Amino acid sequence: MTSQSAHPFHLLIKPVGAKCNLDCHYCYYLRKQERYQDGATMQMSEQMLESYIAGYIAAQPDDCQQLDFSWQGGEPALRGLPFYQKAVELQQHYGRDKMKITNTFQTNGTLINEKWAAFFQRHQFLVGISIDGDELNHGHGRPTLKGENSFDKVIRGLELLKQYQVSFNTLTVVHSDNADQGRQTYQTLKDLGSTVIQFQPCVEHPDDQRSDKDWSLSADQWGSFLCDVFDEWKENDVGKVHIQFFENTLSILAGQPSQMCFHSEFCGQQLMLEHDGSIYSCDHFSYDDYRVGDIDGDDLGLIASSERQRKFGTDKWASLPQQCKRCHFRPFCNGGCPKDRTAVSVDLENGLNRLCAGYKQFFIHAMPTLGAILETVQQGYPANLYSVISRLKKTSQPGGNSPHRIA
Repeated sequence: MTSQSAHPFHLLIKPVGAKCNLDCHYCYYLRKQERYQDGATMQMSEQMLESYIAGYIAAQPDDCQQLDFSWQGGEPALRGLPFYQKAVELQQHYGRDKMKITNTFQTNGTLINEKWAAFFQRHQFLVGISIDGDELNHGHGRPTLKGENSFDKVIRGLELLKQYQVSFNTLTVVHSDNADQGRQTYQTLKDLGSTVIQFQPCVEHPDDQRSDKDWSLSADQWGSFLCDVFDEWKENDVGKVHIQFFENTLSILAGQPSQMCFHSEFCGQQLMLEHDGSIYSCDHFSYDDYRVGDIDGDDLGLIASSERQRKFGTDKWASLPQQCKRCHFRPFCNGGCPKDRTAVSVDLENGLNRLCAGYKQFFIHAMPTLGAILETVQQGYPANLYSVISRLKKTSQPGGNSPHRIA
């Protein structure tokens, strides 16, 4: 019998591990194949799938009202459509009354055909498409295993999602070779119909790096990229296009907790399940030192609530350098992902996020506008009217040119 965790938790699943049909040069996960024998199928069995779904649901506390199943890879579509059809059946069988079950599917999009698109639509999957901008930009970092540009195949899959009215978002990796193309990349994603956008900075770990080239971007590059995209977004797209990091910053400014684990004070509630049943503290820490159990042999509820997993989460705050704790922007950043904390602070403490200066550059640049957007919403106006409301507010102040007042 599975114990219930003391708190809700998320268990991301990789049904084919790191196996993929693309050879993305900067992928942090592809080298995880090295811990398995050559030729390993890296296919999760349906028996293990059932153990996962039954245990994941049973381990949630009684007050858990919504549970998301996140399918990632590698390329999760390599496991085949029947596997996910079975998953939906099992979710319906083991699901609790009054618990809403959702599914998110992160894919490179190249294997999506009409059957996949119809399945996603029927079962209301949210599909994340990994795409790095236009054809040249995308193909440079995301070739096929034969070294060919994968862009056309991704676009074919994306168009099918739109044809079948499947909810989707896009994930773009920002690295050293595309960081100067913020405006162009953002415009391309908009033109493709993406209205929910994630930008993920590339910071390569030595244990994950796959070539002599380091694709990591610098702090200055990251800050400039964010500011360039923000300046485009604030002109015409506030309230129309949702950029995860911008909206997360806005929600924190409004007093809400971070919806991004990278920027939460603590972590540890986002575990990861490999295709072979091994469980790790986090997708970004799938190393032997962070293996915390096995789906078939251990109690999932106890793993999620264990002192070891709690320590993994609280260490994020405990290891934060004093420079971060003194920073005015700490609530919006919280040191970022611990995996990216490879720099040295001004106090010569280890553990500073290597992109710290870039985040600070963005916060200084964007905060006046974000504050105006928040104030506009709090006054009951649509967010995209922030510039109009700001102008009216200025003219209503003593010495202004208009008698208008903003309640």
